Amino acid sequence: MSRNGFFVVFEGVDGSGKSTQIELLITKLKKSGIDVIIEREPTDNIIGGMIRNYAEAGDRYLSPETEALLFTADRVEHSKRIQSYLEQGINVICDRFYHSTYAYQGASGVNLEWLKTLQKNILKPDLVILLDIDPDASLIRVSGRNLTIFENNDYLRKVREIYIKFADGGEMVKIDTLKTIEEVKKEIISIFETRFKLNLS
Repeated sequence: MSRNGFFVVFEGVDGSGKSTQIELLITKLKKSGIDVIIEREPTDNIIGGMIRNYAEAGDRYLSPETEALLFTADRVEHSKRIQSYLEQGINVICDRFYHSTYAYQGASGVNLEWLKTLQKNILKPDLVILLDIDPDASLIRVSGRNLTIFENNDYLRKVREIYIKFADGGEMVKIDTLKTIEEVKKEIISIFETRFKLNLS
């Protein structure tokens, strides 16, 4: 697939600081004259809405395989939208993409090779950044809001283990988010400058 813009994904458990760091990065990129938009998964389309309603319902009644299929269906449609932006030269920063399916449904026991097969025709990011945090700390950060069905300590430990395996395998760049917000921001900007040959100072 042709593209004129870059496509970057942020991954990590809720409470890792994804939203904060994405907003800081978007602000920095726009100040440097770089055309960029934010995308998120689940999306705002009909399938994404179904997923969000399910995740917030408090009862995990679907099998993890069904969850994986729903997330992938949402992503197939989402990929078309992202591809359209990239072809126009608009850069895309996305909060979650297919590594979330690997981590969250993989942590529920779904075969990882099957999950990879589901994603084989999905758009590939140019860069994936993993904002890594211990689940104890992440749950403290999100304690003031309603938790989804995917947020409990033992489960998130398994999710994090899968994320780290992908980072260790070179598919992601891992950043420790127990550092200050400013330290994490500087590290992300440095990664961007190196990867995309930008000057964001």
